[in-house]
Amino acid sequence: MAEEGTPDFIVCADSNPVIVKINGKANYLNCSPMNDFFDHVMENGASTFLIDFSGCCGMDSTFLGVLAGVATRAMQRDPKGIVSLANLNSQNKQLIRGLGLHHLPTVEFLDDTEVQFQEGLAEEKINNGVDCKEASADMILEAHERLMKLNRANEKRFQDVVKFLRQEAEKTSK
Repeated sequence: MAEEGTPDFIVCADSNPVIVKINGKANYLNCSPMNDFFDHVMENGASTFLIDFSGCCGMDSTFLGVLAGVATRAMQRDPKGIVSLANLNSQNKQLIRGLGLHHLPTVEFLDDTEVQFQEGLAEEKINNGVDCKEASADMILEAHERLMKLNRANEKRFQDVVKFLRQEAEKTSK
């Protein structure tokens, strides 16, 4: 597992499901490349994902908003996709449930699942902690707006963050 200060994501875009292994903490400081990765593979037809949290020591709401976006887009596919969340520790599972991601019909929990990459398929490391690209204000805003739409309780939770980010967006667009 990556040290807490050097998170990374190991992915295999060519497998079905697409596999993502999270090592370290997944948050706004390092989720932008993952968001780009999900966009890319979904544009290329992927709709089924297996995300391994066995090495994940924590997440924030921005990363969870990215996951909500993937799950929502998977719902819109025909046939519907699925986002399997494997090996969540109790804290991460509580975060996901607390924000309402478990209500999405495309999200499923898998406990004690051994996640292995298929032999012969390319693995790629995203975000080795050295050149992390912090999420843009627009991406953070979008992630939190998704969470607010997902669960009414999130509206109150994130209203100040969203208000601030919208004000910042207005300042930069002038």
